[in-house]
Amino acid sequence: MRPLAGELLLTAWENGASQHDLRRAMTMLSIAVSTNDCEQLDALPIAERNLLLLRLHELSFGPLLNAFATCPKCAAPLEFTVPVAAMVERLESQPSAAPVEWNAEGRQYQLRSVTTEDLLVAMRAADVNAAQERILSRCLQVFPEPGPEPLSLLPAVMEKFEQLHASAELSCAIECPTCSSHEVLDLDIARFVWTEVHRAARRLLSDIHTLACAYSWSEQAITQMTPSRRAAYLELLSS
Repeated sequence: MRPLAGELLLTAWENGASQHDLRRAMTMLSIAVSTNDCEQLDALPIAERNLLLLRLHELSFGPLLNAFATCPKCAAPLEFTVPVAAMVERLESQPSAAPVEWNAEGRQYQLRSVTTEDLLVAMRAADVNAAQERILSRCLQVFPEPGPEPLSLLPAVMEKFEQLHASAELSCAIECPTCSSHEVLDLDIARFVWTEVHRAARRLLSDIHTLACAYSWSEQAITQMTPSRRAAYLELLSS
């Protein structure tokens, strides 16, 4: 995996700017792992995708997630950091996301993990319930096939679904400094990485503009510099 820096950073930012969050995650990963096989990435279980995104963040932007949120109780702004290594360790310690099989009421069930491709397909559903059914129709195999009743109402389906995907959920327990309430906040790692990509790309574009105007260097020449060398030239210009 390569860090998103220089030209790779700008490519990830440019390609992902007009995309949905789900597709942005795949765009960033495909650039980082240097592959054009987006279908292979789309087919990864969400827990594995999240693990790759965490490693990409650590490689590109450092060992801490800088998070911002609003307290659900008092609406105070919250700012906190989360060690990436701790999140990686948690995901790696979870059981494998292998398909789950069980029998109930004379039927055999097999349920696999949700992938990005499943979520992208579900986005086209009319509402939340329809999206849930569409995901289950892709991930769940039942023999003999059930009747017209919703798949979510079949025995143990939603319980098994929640158990299978528990490892994909990233969260952080914090205490609000204003009202002292303890909250558990969900962390969307795809949005975290994209936010860092957007900020870093805008900073790099600003540096390119300044150095190009001062020295007439090309964008390619500037992006190929190390961050420390670019910073040194910018410091000279400001002195």
